[in-house]
Amino acid sequence: MAVVLVLFLRHVRVRFVIDLNGGKARVRRGDPPAAFVRGCSEVARLYRLSSGRIFGIRSGNGIELRFSKEIPDRAHQPLRNMWVPPSSGGPGGNRAAG
Repeated sequence: MAVVLVLFLRHVRVRFVIDLNGGKARVRRGDPPAAFVRGCSEVARLYRLSSGRIFGIRSGNGIELRFSKEIPDRAHQPLRNMWVPPSSGGPGGNRAAG
């Protein structure tokens, strides 16, 4: 039962999922900013990423970006640099953390 609860809570926290396939980014779930998706495509082409997933996870500090194991560590920071959180107009925001 505890495993099911953990999986459910994790699923609820996922704001978006972006698939990288052949140097192109495609939104699989959620509604990330279009400029971020385009930036992910650019980074995927530059780093020759053939596959992988980028997750936007809601946290206490906004949205954290997480990466599947197919995306090498050297590509994490350029992808984070592309992330410009949408303005929320209120406290808390969607600031990227991590």
